[in-house]
Amino acid sequence: MNNFAVAEKIFVFGEDKYFKSCHASTLAYLPGAGICTAAFGGTAEGRDDVGIFVSMKGEDGFLPPTKIKISEEAHWNPVLSALGGKFTLWFKAGKTIPGWVTYVTESADGVNWTEPQPLVPGDISGGRGPVKNPPLLLLNGTLIAPRSVETHTAWTTEFDISFDGGKSWHITKPLDYKYDNILGEAFKTQKRNGIIQPALWRDSRGVHAFMRSTWGAVYRSDSENGIDWSPAYRTDIPNNNSGICTAVNSENILALCLNPVSTSERTPLKLLFSRDGGDSFYDGITLEDGEGEYSYPTVIADGSDFLLTYTHKRRDVVFCRVSAL
Repeated sequence: MNNFAVAEKIFVFGEDKYFKSCHASTLAYLPGAGICTAAFGGTAEGRDDVGIFVSMKGEDGFLPPTKIKISEEAHWNPVLSALGGKFTLWFKAGKTIPGWVTYVTESADGVNWTEPQPLVPGDISGGRGPVKNPPLLLLNGTLIAPRSVETHTAWTTEFDISFDGGKSWHITKPLDYKYDNILGEAFKTQKRNGIIQPALWRDSRGVHAFMRSTWGAVYRSDSENGIDWSPAYRTDIPNNNSGICTAVNSENILALCLNPVSTSERTPLKLLFSRDGGDSFYDGITLEDGEGEYSYPTVIADGSDFLLTYTHKRRDVVFCRVSAL
């Protein structure tokens, strides 16, 4: 059983250097270009001055960021990927979450970006494409974007599917739920909320998703093809209704990063590991356990290593490399 440790840990932006507050970091690695990370930053989440800040990792730390801002309204939840030999960045813009519109831009070097364009022109559904975590590319070329919709009364998980490399997108039906007493109480009291922000991975059994929830635990759904999904069911992994992320390394070890607590606190932040496709997890490593917020991680694999970014007290973003001992 592999043991892991933090091999590198640095801040990305520097507190109060470019903004007063930041959150919702993301990262991607592109051979020949390097490691790219992004987060939204500004006065505070939801303020009109919030934009997307993108930074490449240099030899001595992260370089000064490029700011992407297309309008005088809040920008939210950037998502990076490195599919097709280029960086792709998706982000949301809008006054409120139900009014989000998703934009997409591309870059070969993580510094020079194309003019952002709406991912789905005319969409008013609350944002298409990935909402927090990166899309998953299947062996048959199908691209699955983890999508969710947040309204004032309910949260719903769906998936956006592309069969042409991201040129067009098709929404799956919303996930059903495996009914239990906790869901029954939530529906009875009208505090429905739900499950959002899927984290995807694939293995020999198919495609899988873990989701954050308002019901005290991580929920899971499984699929053979990424289009038809099982009803979401409760796992025994605690969740505080904050973002989670997964990645599988070259040794077929699944990593899950989250705050494994069922209260509202966003600490500690841990990286858990599984060798059986997420059916069970063995003791991982603690990334942060102090007072304050350490949240919204993104984790990707780099060979046998895992690379992570996460929110550090809403003032900066931390980058980590976690390696096997």
